[in-house]
Amino acid sequence: MIRIILIAAFIAGTANSAAALDSCTECHGNRQRMESLGYGGFAVTSLETKAQTHMQAACDQCHLGNPDERDKNRAHRGMARLLVVSKKGLAVMSSARRYPLEYGTNAMNRVYPVTAKDGKTVKDASVAAISWHDKNAETLSQDFQVMEKTCGSCHPQEFSEFSNSTMATNGKQSQYKGWLDKERGPHNCGPWFEGNLASMQANTAIPMSPQSSRINQRACNTCHVGCLDCHFFPQKKDPANPGIGPHSFVKTPPSESCYGGGRASICHAGPEDRRRGAGYFGGSFSFPEGNEPDVHLAAKVGCLDCHQSTKSNPSIGHAMVKRQAADSCRRCHPEAVKTHGASRHKNLSCEACHIQQVAGYQGTYWGPGKMAGSATPYFKFKAYYGYLPQPILIKDQSGRWIPVKPFPMAVLNQKTSPFKPGLHWRFPLELPELKRTDDAWGYVGLFGGLPENNKALLWIQMDKMSHKL
Repeated sequence: MIRIILIAAFIAGTANSAAALDSCTECHGNRQRMESLGYGGFAVTSLETKAQTHMQAACDQCHLGNPDERDKNRAHRGMARLLVVSKKGLAVMSSARRYPLEYGTNAMNRVYPVTAKDGKTVKDASVAAISWHDKNAETLSQDFQVMEKTCGSCHPQEFSEFSNSTMATNGKQSQYKGWLDKERGPHNCGPWFEGNLASMQANTAIPMSPQSSRINQRACNTCHVGCLDCHFFPQKKDPANPGIGPHSFVKTPPSESCYGGGRASICHAGPEDRRRGAGYFGGSFSFPEGNEPDVHLAAKVGCLDCHQSTKSNPSIGHAMVKRQAADSCRRCHPEAVKTHGASRHKNLSCEACHIQQVAGYQGTYWGPGKMAGSATPYFKFKAYYGYLPQPILIKDQSGRWIPVKPFPMAVLNQKTSPFKPGLHWRFPLELPELKRTDDAWGYVGLFGGLPENNKALLWIQMDKMSHKL
């Protein structure tokens, strides 16, 4: 009887051990095996991932797939993967990657995919962008199903709050419903193409296909964030620090993540250093390249040290970040803020005097061209960069003087326009700060008489500047 019980216990224990085996770590944790399969660069141990993520999560809790399967195809089925986006059609490449991401020294293009050439790995010139695996392969926007199954399974409150945040809902840019939106006006970044094809085509003098509209929208979506854009910060392995490597996570997003995390000029890098021209990082992010960074960068004052978030105010909601940061000046400069408030210059914002040289766009025009290899009536011609020695000051809606960088804008082939010439504000003052910007624009008019691509809707972009202090 005892022998039978022992045998039964042994069989049960063996079955439980087999069930507990994880094919992810069994395969990827074996470097010799991975190298024999030709994927040595993807070898990683569970100890490495735990040290870098600071989490006890198993592989499938972040990557999905099926760790109970030893067959590669079955184990990988349903797995969320890195999205490598091709320059052709901005389509996600479906072929398996042979090499892991590599890391360079240029802050703007720090992380990139590679391919083999002449026996060496080189940057893959066919790639337009990379997005982390919580993005949708069809739209390149957030994949909330994947986020809920992965990050949301351990962080349900944060996922719920994020899902309703301005960043998750693309709450600002999605309000620009075409070039003729009466509430928001035309915008340098272009309209929100999704859901607005019919109304835009009605006022466009040349054909606009659903395919070109989808590609335009995909280009927009590469900037709009998921969980990993803020909290995932992959780096080259550091032998002296096991917490640094390709699985590195951060609880508080570093300032680099606000600028795209080293994956080109995306997220806030474009709006701050190209459009506004007074960005936080400057350097390789600025256009022309090499503009001075904000003084707070050298002082190691990061984005979330000034901009309110759940780091400083938990009630604001996860992923909500307050654009207006004037209150933060008094935390470090209390005496200066006090004397300024009592001076004759009290109606000037701090930035009005402290921002000097600005860079970025000097003129931007939307017209017929090719986007990702497909013809579109709306390609952004933007390679007109330069410097403005000092910003222009205008009064905002509350009567305070603020700095702006005016530059001309045009969109071609427009039939009509509902706007009146003059100064307009993107968002009314009555909106709460979390729902508005302090940006303006000036409508010039709808002009005909062009030899082609008639007519042109003209305006002056006038975004408020806040960095480069």
